Amino acid sequence: MKVLALGLALALAACSGGSRDATGPDLPDPPAGPPQQPPPPPPQDPGPAPAPQPGVQGSYVLERINESEPGQLVTIANPDGVVIGLYRFEATTMSMDALQTFALSLSYTDDKAQFTLDDAGEFKQAGPISQEGALPLTFYSDTYGDQFTGVVLQGMVAIKYDFDGDGQLDTSFGFRRVN
Repeated sequence: MKVLALGLALALAACSGGSRDATGPDLPDPPAGPPQQPPPPPPQDPGPAPAPQPGVQGSYVLERINESEPGQLVTIANPDGVVIGLYRFEATTMSMDALQTFALSLSYTDDKAQFTLDDAGEFKQAGPISQEGALPLTFYSDTYGDQFTGVVLQGMVAIKYDFDGDGQLDTSFGFRRVN
């Protein structure tokens, strides 16, 4: 359930945006005479308060790769369907600290050789916390000079990552907080 919520929150974060048209609509001239005070707005029900979001700092372990679990063979492909490879992920960790820096260590194999991909940099909040308590983030890699998106929700971090370094975010990784 948490992974589904993280996936939804990550998709919403990746699709956010919109028009930045500063011109706006043409408005009629204000009426002549002294300004009138509008009536106070009716009280509104603010709805349920968002779930409190604890700090994101901590250590995380890999729990999902796309729709698979660690230890399973996973096909990694670009958004256009071109296959990057077939890999088995294990012992993959991510840490995030209070100074808004991250360290990511992906350990994986193609069942012939063992590989490690390390990444590090900083992260920043990328928008408001959703009503569900999801905190959108943007990660800035000092290692590769690129950026990727993520979201934190209920002790989980989900990121959309450019695994093969071609500039396309191609792989979703979900991490569970362990401390």
